[in-house]
Amino acid sequence: EFLKKEFSEENVLFWLACEEFKKTQGKKQMQEKAKEIYMTFLSSKASSQVNVEGQSRLNETILETPHPLMFQKLQDQIFNLMKYDSYSRFLKSDIFLNHKKSEEQEENSPEAQTAAKRASRIYNT
Repeated sequence: EFLKKEFSEENVLFWLACEEFKKTQGKKQMQEKAKEIYMTFLSSKASSQVNVEGQSRLNETILETPHPLMFQKLQDQIFNLMKYDSYSRFLKSDIFLNHKKSEEQEENSPEAQTAAKRASRIYNT
């Protein structure tokens, strides 16, 4: 939700698509998924284009011979962008602060004080 509001939801969607791609079996399926990732996130006409360095963009010809780690360099770039930019802003956002506050209120409610939770607080586990 935060990334949607920041207009950078495509970053996490690209990262997740790459993770899923790594698990793909079979050349035909890899070609199809690679093309889908390329057309969705990397092509100059992509509907959800990610912001990666120009020289890191893949040429469409590489889609013919896909391999599980073909998007790794680009995925790492997007991960670092999210880690050092989006995530720090997320931690200061109202979305995160409100969620954190509601979790803390739940934890402190009498109903949440199960024996296991009380024990973990006592023994710091």
